Amino acid sequence: MMLNSYVPNAFRRYAIAGLVMAIVAPLAAIASEVLAGASMAHAGYVFLTSPFGLAAVAAPLCFAALVAGLGYRHDRLARQIQSERAATEQLRQAAYHDSLTGLRNRHALSEDVERIIARRRNQSVPVALLLFDLDRFKYINDTMGHAAGDLVLKVLAERLQAYCKAGQRVYRLGGDEFVLLWEDAPGAKTISSFCDGLASFVFRPVESPFGLIDTAGSIGFAMSEGGAVTLSELLKRADLALYHAKEKPGTSHSFFTHDMESEQRKRQRMEADMRNGIARGEFHLDYRPVVKAGTLSVCGFTVEVRWTHPEEGDLAQKQFMAMAETSGLILPLGKWMLERALKDASGWTEKADITLPVSAVQLRDPGYAASVIALIDAAGFDAGRLVLDVESNATSTEGAIVLGNLELLREKGVKISVSELAASIAGLSMVRAFPVDRVRLDLASIRSLAGEKRLVQMLTLFLQLASTVETPVTLSGVDSLEDLKCACDAGADHVQGAFAGTRFCALQAARFPMSIDDPAPISPSTLELLKTA
Repeated sequence: MMLNSYVPNAFRRYAIAGLVMAIVAPLAAIASEVLAGASMAHAGYVFLTSPFGLAAVAAPLCFAALVAGLGYRHDRLARQIQSERAATEQLRQAAYHDSLTGLRNRHALSEDVERIIARRRNQSVPVALLLFDLDRFKYINDTMGHAAGDLVLKVLAERLQAYCKAGQRVYRLGGDEFVLLWEDAPGAKTISSFCDGLASFVFRPVESPFGLIDTAGSIGFAMSEGGAVTLSELLKRADLALYHAKEKPGTSHSFFTHDMESEQRKRQRMEADMRNGIARGEFHLDYRPVVKAGTLSVCGFTVEVRWTHPEEGDLAQKQFMAMAETSGLILPLGKWMLERALKDASGWTEKADITLPVSAVQLRDPGYAASVIALIDAAGFDAGRLVLDVESNATSTEGAIVLGNLELLREKGVKISVSELAASIAGLSMVRAFPVDRVRLDLASIRSLAGEKRLVQMLTLFLQLASTVETPVTLSGVDSLEDLKCACDAGADHVQGAFAGTRFCALQAARFPMSIDDPAPISPSTLELLKTA
């Protein structure tokens, strides 16, 4: 044991032991001769000079070399075993832990859940699983670089671990998805309060070389029922709850309910129906006229899509467009809408503009602009007549890709419009930095902001701002004659809405080729027509 402490190398220990034995053997022989006396010295000398004596002297040396060789082999095997153990531990670490944050990963989560459920098979204490991810994480990666994204993930992982208590373990599933596993979980009300505190502690700005990076996210949580649920089922439920949490504004959380499963099945069925409906031609376009406020003459059309569902009947655009965006079906549907609208508008005698809605999902596609330009060229359509109405959230994510698509389209001659009140005002104020050709203001939004008494003043202010930056405005939501009068009093040029009724729209569509540039003012007979439409 002492030798092991002073000489940890096994090869050296064996060599020293062999050397000691090689020295001790001759010394022992010499000592025996001395003790035997002079009478025996001559006989010993004769023996040592004989072959047998030389062999007797060489034997300890050979034995020492053999022992040293065994030590070398033992040391090599020990190092090999140690290296294999270190490699095995390293592989185990990599198999059960995330390389970026050091948190346990999905594989570790699976084993931990199985072990907990097996241990608590006959117990009624539930296990809770909290699933959450970041908002705008891809935007952080794309605009600030992956180093900034990695830093955010590391900081959030540290905050999560710091916030957790006994019985709570944090895992990273991949990307920006994290899981918190809670043994002996309390009721949903307590977990909901815990989520509020967790969100406040975790989703705080992150300091980085690029400045402060704002973070936000959503949390979905689910609980085992009697310990009989599997990890895949828990994750599925928590994911459904997370989906519902993301539908709420800002940082929020949601608890799984069984109604979510039925809603998901219905959504999946509708997605399948939509995919088949696009192929079967169940969609058609409606053209809503945009008119000049002073003359009610048509100056363009906005395009809305409708779906003739085989079971649900005629569905308006707002009833399925959100589902099309979340499922990604907006890409084939949007392509069909554009192709059909270009074909229809190419046959009009007068060259009115057509305005199509564009979602953030479409603009995030790097090849979107190229596909639009290809369809325009194939239809032989004047790109200057096409207006793409961009959603308000389109430029808040993946900005570089979105702006690149918009700039390519504007170079082709396509006009860009922004809709909704907040986006429209932003478009007016950023008209030089962001490619905006016109805006769409919603009268109902302005009314809810200003109130009925200040409606005209507020609307006039917005219209004057637009005039200052030389940006045309289309005022939508003009649904009554009173709304039309308010728009005219404020100085609106182009309006759109249900003020004219379907009958008037049909009449205008019928006489459309002759009425685009009709300078005649609104006549009493036209007002009577509007009242009865």
